[in-house]
Amino acid sequence: PAPRKHPCLLCQQRKVRCDRNEPCSNCIKAGVAKCEAAPQYPPRKRKKRFPEAELLARLRRYERHLRSYGADIEAINREDLTTESQEAYQIIENDQDSEHLILNPFSVRRSLRHVENNLWDGMNKAFRDAEEILQGSSDDELYETPITKTYDAIPSSGDFVFGLSPAQAALMIHPSPVTIFRLWQTFLDNVNSLIKLVHAPTVQQQLLDATSNLDQIPRNIEALMFGIYSMAIVSMTDDYCRKLFNDERMAVLKRFQDGTKQALQNAEYLRSTDIVVLQAFVLLLLSSLQITDDPRALFCLSGIAVRMGQRIGLATDGTHYGLLPFEAEMRRRLWWQIVLIDTRASEVSGAGPALLTYTWNTKIPLNFNDSDLFPDMRTAPPERPGLTEISYFRIRCEMADFFRKTKYRRIADPLSSRDKVIDEFEQHIDKEYLNYCDPSVPLHYMCIIMAKSSLCKLRIGLDHSQSMSNQAINRSQAEKDRLFFLGLTLVENYNLIMACPLTERYIWHMHTNFPFPAYLFLVCALRERTTGELTDRAWQAMEESADYRDKYASHRQKESVLFYALGNLTVKAWEAHVAAV
Repeated sequence: PAPRKHPCLLCQQRKVRCDRNEPCSNCIKAGVAKCEAAPQYPPRKRKKRFPEAELLARLRRYERHLRSYGADIEAINREDLTTESQEAYQIIENDQDSEHLILNPFSVRRSLRHVENNLWDGMNKAFRDAEEILQGSSDDELYETPITKTYDAIPSSGDFVFGLSPAQAALMIHPSPVTIFRLWQTFLDNVNSLIKLVHAPTVQQQLLDATSNLDQIPRNIEALMFGIYSMAIVSMTDDYCRKLFNDERMAVLKRFQDGTKQALQNAEYLRSTDIVVLQAFVLLLLSSLQITDDPRALFCLSGIAVRMGQRIGLATDGTHYGLLPFEAEMRRRLWWQIVLIDTRASEVSGAGPALLTYTWNTKIPLNFNDSDLFPDMRTAPPERPGLTEISYFRIRCEMADFFRKTKYRRIADPLSSRDKVIDEFEQHIDKEYLNYCDPSVPLHYMCIIMAKSSLCKLRIGLDHSQSMSNQAINRSQAEKDRLFFLGLTLVENYNLIMACPLTERYIWHMHTNFPFPAYLFLVCALRERTTGELTDRAWQAMEESADYRDKYASHRQKESVLFYALGNLTVKAWEAHVAAV
């Protein structure tokens, strides 16, 4: 008999070559009684393209209608269409089954356009045609890209960083709903007022939804919740934590940090494009950013946050993607917090201002309160004059942005010129923020002291590329005195915050931002600067600083090898001082 046109059903199921005889040789070997041809389905319909003539006709008709409403078509045509044309090729929502369902308050589809666009930058039309063939024409497939779906099939390596098994439920035990909201309030009072990482009204509603069924929390929200728990524990006193959990604060913190790591791994954070997951990772970094933790490891972990942010386009302002004001603003807050964490980690690890050496165009967060912003708004709210909930964070962002933009441009300018630039910037900070501050308000007092300290760091950083080194050659005595005074001012400002009862809730933040380079510089300088008014003042400031660290530091922090190293340097400097006196 003549061969059949199609393979038999058995060969098709076994995925072997069929000789298409009736019966085929494979069916004969298998002893199959009946060799049936496999059923044939009609070919899938390809997605129809618009003929170019029809497409152009439609465009002209749309332009005529737009002109009738007063639109300036010529001006629109002069705009850069690169982003829009690239976006036309992209379908940006990944398919996820129900157990991986992620509740995302942001418009993920628009956010992912950056990721997908970068995959195709510089590729020619032939590759895009091949991609269309891969993608097929099913309507269901229009919301996924085959390349990224292939990535999803590759095992994640999140356990490589945290060293956890795929699912350790014991690490993810939530406190009771009542305790959850106590931790949330602590986070709002002590933490979010300084970092403004989350939109409080939105997250509060998510917590209400989550606590109604703690067994069915979306994975991204669960990671964020454990990050919030961790930061709340970091910011509270030992006594309050013991009262709340009947356990030592560092032990409770370790449990919640482990829970955060496990929740992040469950959310596949290393390949996630969810901003909420990155927020949770940033909170984990903040809870670990203590002077007694190994800053070299933290510097590497902050690099992961940088790469995650770059991958989802945080380094480009959200207005470039046409995002809604809410998402654009939350992306700004997240990116700048990553910048500040990476800068701090690089500073204490000796790596220099890592991320500040790169360029990006993400604007600093706008000056308004969380109550002015909501997810569905179409236009950004007007900025408020004076101080708002975000002013402290904005000042820090302005300082980092100023340093980034002026460090290399001003390096060849004379000292007087650089001082003038900083003086003008200081006037701007006074006018926009500090003139509105009331020192009796805790957050305002923090703004004042932080701004003055940051300006000292700016003068040090822009005046001297090796400002914290006491071994610089060809440095005049006036320069040495100036550096010593600036370093001393940083330590004294730290002491002012630590001594103020109003700012006790922010002590955790001062631990995180302890002026370690300035302190180290003073200790080294005091081995040579053994007498004088500034010397006596420096010893007084260092003694006060040591007392505050001893009062607020945990047992683990006091046992840190870094504390011992600083202690040894201090003893040598003191011996030189005593010998000179």
